[in-house]
This record gives sequence, C-alpha cells and structure tokens, in this order.
Amino acid sequence: MKKAVVPKKTAPRRAAQKVPAVTEQQQGPGPAQDIQVRIAARAHELYEQRGCLDGYHLHDWLEAEREILGHPVDKDKSSERI
Repeated sequence: MKKAVVPKKTAPRRAAQKVPAVTEQQQGPGPAQDIQVRIAARAHELYEQRGCLDGYHLHDWLEAEREILGHPVDKDKSSERI
C-alpha cells in the first residue's frame, strides 16, 4: 500500500521589491568628471590664447586647475620655457 503524499508547506510569497528608478542626475557624469571637463575646457582656452603653441599642456592644465578649484599659488617662473 502506498503512503499518501502530503504537500510541504512553502514560504509565503513576498511582494515584488520595487527598484527605484534611476534619475537623470544619477545617469550623468559625476562631480569629479564634471570638474575634469571644466578644467580641460579652460586648459584648451589657455592653449588658444597662447596662439596654439605646443609644449605647454601641463602648464595650461595646472593653471586651469588653479582657476577652477580656487587654489591660488605664486607662479614659479623657473619652469617656464624661454
């Protein structure tokens, strides 16, 4: 004679968890990327003001960083090209 099969008790179903929608602000670039874009744009402006003269890319980037981030530093003339 076969035993009767008793169904096992299952855990109650949980309500589907809602995933919060991603806002436009979360999809866009972060604050660090935004600052880098601004610095790059300012460095390019400095490059153009110099007459597109090559060889000053680091100087332009650092100057743009100082302007954007607001870190005033006395300029050291010893590293500038002649």
